[in-house]
Amino acid sequence: FSFTPYGWMMNVDGDVTARGHTADINENFFQIVEKSDSLLAWMSYFEARRGRLALFTDLVWMDLGFPGHFQATRSPLARFPQVVVNVRGNAQLDYQQTIVQSGVAYEVARWQSAPGSYTALDVLGSARYWNQDVDLSLHLTGTLTADFERLGLKIDRSRRVAVARSNDLEWVDPVVGGRVRHQIAPGKELRLEGDIGGFGAGSEFSWQVVGVYSFHTAIFGVPLHADLGYRALAVDYSERGRFGRDGLDIVQHGPGMGVTFSW
Repeated sequence: FSFTPYGWMMNVDGDVTARGHTADINENFFQIVEKSDSLLAWMSYFEARRGRLALFTDLVWMDLGFPGHFQATRSPLARFPQVVVNVRGNAQLDYQQTIVQSGVAYEVARWQSAPGSYTALDVLGSARYWNQDVDLSLHLTGTLTADFERLGLKIDRSRRVAVARSNDLEWVDPVVGGRVRHQIAPGKELRLEGDIGGFGAGSEFSWQVVGVYSFHTAIFGVPLHADLGYRALAVDYSERGRFGRDGLDIVQHGPGMGVTFSW
């Protein structure tokens, strides 16, 4: 058995939609920390292995608040291309996310390269549960420009749009993937993992790539098994609600670190 609480220094790229209003999100971890009204999270990984078979569960819970932005330019009158409407906006996004992935790993091959060193290949089958709760507050600035030969017209108007709260988005993705475990030496291991899921059964599509280096170390004389790595997780999901479309199309990625307890 092994249990790993970990931290994920997440960057978020993509867009989030609530009641038909879409905000672009392009924030790195330090911007999220600096700008967030709230920043709470819990992340952990558990695995039980016997022989070739392993059962695992990965849990990610986050409560984030950070700004976004959007811009749209249109020519609403086909006969008068001189008339252009430009809308810009700032958004405040409060975003709570729960992801639970549980499944089975099975070792299909193992190569012994040297004493104490080996490479193993696992196939993975799992289900990834998502629960997203999105509050999106928008501040719009609209500009109408009409540029005719002897007429110029520009009107600036700004107004506050009420908070757009999405439905509680909840779905389950079937997921398949693979994992390579390479033990460099006793106490030193490199793991590379990738999976894809959704396929229209839950989300339209999701994917994940994880790379982790694990090693024995000691802090203040206390022996520990440390994990350093990088993780990218993406999803494209939408649904039509009573007040418009809700959904998200984002990539969450960044370095992570954790400590593994084994027994």
